[in-house]
Amino acid sequence: MRHIDDFIDQLENGENPFNIWVYSSKGQYSQFGTQGKKIRTPGLQKALRKHLQIVVEVVNDAEQEAYLLLPEVHAAVPVSFANGQVQQLTRPTH
Repeated sequence: MRHIDDFIDQLENGENPFNIWVYSSKGQYSQFGTQGKKIRTPGLQKALRKHLQIVVEVVNDAEQEAYLLLPEVHAAVPVSFANGQVQQLTRPTH
């Protein structure tokens, strides 16, 4: 588990693109906004202010990383994420 502000700072300063997913219904998440290489932390901040359930999927060559953001407790929790669904909570690898 990581502090959400540190996690967002890392996204802003990192070189890896990331996708933002928000909870839609019945355990399913939908992509939020434009996806790709452009830094979209303002969109992420907007979604957090609206108290949306958010998964951030970091895209890198080595592996897929995904984090469930929990603004109520200021945490970013690593998760296994596939096909628009959180499969399970995972242990941090860092």
